[in-house]
Amino acid sequence: MSRIEDTVGCARYERDPYYSYRYDAETVDAIEALVGQPLPEDIRWYLLNIGSWKFEYDYSAVLVARGDALLNLRFKGVEDQVFFKSRYEHYLDRREGARLPGNPALYYPLCEISGEFRPSVTLRLLVDLNEGEDFGSIWGVRPIGYHDDQTPSKPIRLADDFATFIEQVGSERNLQAKAEKNNEALFKRLFASEIKKPSVIASSASTPEILLQGYFDRREETLFDGVRNVEFDHYVSGRRFETSEDIKKSAIASGHEMPANAFQSLTAVVRRAIRFGVPTPYDGGFVGQKLSKGFMTMTVKSTIGDNLTFDERYLLYYDAKSGLWTIVRRLEGTIKDVRVKGVGTFGFDTTYKWHLKKKVAPVWAEFKCELHVGGEEDALTAEVIELITEILNKASFRKIFEDHVFHIYRERYYPEFEAMDAEEKKDWIKDFPQISSSQEIWPLLGRKASIQVYGGRSFTIQVEAGFDPEHGLNIRVENWKIV
Repeated sequence: MSRIEDTVGCARYERDPYYSYRYDAETVDAIEALVGQPLPEDIRWYLLNIGSWKFEYDYSAVLVARGDALLNLRFKGVEDQVFFKSRYEHYLDRREGARLPGNPALYYPLCEISGEFRPSVTLRLLVDLNEGEDFGSIWGVRPIGYHDDQTPSKPIRLADDFATFIEQVGSERNLQAKAEKNNEALFKRLFASEIKKPSVIASSASTPEILLQGYFDRREETLFDGVRNVEFDHYVSGRRFETSEDIKKSAIASGHEMPANAFQSLTAVVRRAIRFGVPTPYDGGFVGQKLSKGFMTMTVKSTIGDNLTFDERYLLYYDAKSGLWTIVRRLEGTIKDVRVKGVGTFGFDTTYKWHLKKKVAPVWAEFKCELHVGGEEDALTAEVIELITEILNKASFRKIFEDHVFHIYRERYYPEFEAMDAEEKKDWIKDFPQISSSQEIWPLLGRKASIQVYGGRSFTIQVEAGFDPEHGLNIRVENWKIV
């Protein structure tokens, strides 16, 4: 019995595969003809006897050394034989193996292995078919997609042969613990070096009130505590750092631009009547206990825009040795909802900005619509609210809207329908009815609509339209004139 057979005999595969998993001999021969080189005996045996048969779920992990870090990746098995040609062509077309030793075309891709988190890692598993002492060795390179970084990655040599690679596959639970122990020791070593000589010297003050007030007054001049952001990202957000360059890059980025919750805005809003809370130790649960002592949170209440209430919570760091405070990041930044009589309740978030929490039906329309306000935290002013109220109640706008839609339908869209051949018209006839007056436009429009309100008495109307399903209608109104 060969070594590969012994190795497979000790491995744990799914008990009852419900699919055809072995490679046909014709497919294996075609792979050799495609690459122009014979496959190693262990690879050939594996494809013919094991093929794409998968490992058990909890027995499919493999540790990959990348520099001093250990990556815990998942190897489920080689890919199905139906993809034998396309995956080789994809590998060649993207020049993924440009940095491999020897001729990159003489490597054959078996599958992908992936895993980890923040950042995730995927490697294309390759067998080296170049003649020489590395023939049959197993390598990993980063796959390249259409919209990814197109730079070929540094290759990683994973094993001398495929049997050795299979021997490395084991329990995810056990191998993950080994990787975490190694990577935590690596992080502590790299982090200690960054602490000793920080890449960014953060702005500091003797009290948190002076520190945050300085940030509010001189936002562009403030530098944040990049090194403590690295520590927070590692222990609280679970981010992995593999090199000192990774840490320096992250520290510089977060030192010059304060991190914040992705769903909460972080703009240069002007705060008034600022009220600072009392600093308290950061409570991040179990993971937060791993942070250095000195992480503190502080609430800030202020008034912005037209008397809007703004609540924030900042993460700060207090260095007991120097007695100085630095800003790490903002944890929360929320604005209290605003209720407008006769209209509804407005809420704010980074994605939708100021938005009405329910759909409304303007008196001039036969559809309900979402309503948004363009701009940031202080955009919901008394002037904008007055315009919104007018938009929803201006009955005379109905004729202006109907005439506009009727005009562009008859002058632009309907002629395009008339120019279609008879067969194409069959597909579109229900979306292009003949109408003779502007009052008949409403069946042309869909149910999904939105209004975006801006300052300066302008707004836009976006509504679905069967005659243009891809774009719908996008109408801009300024001073109640459609432009």
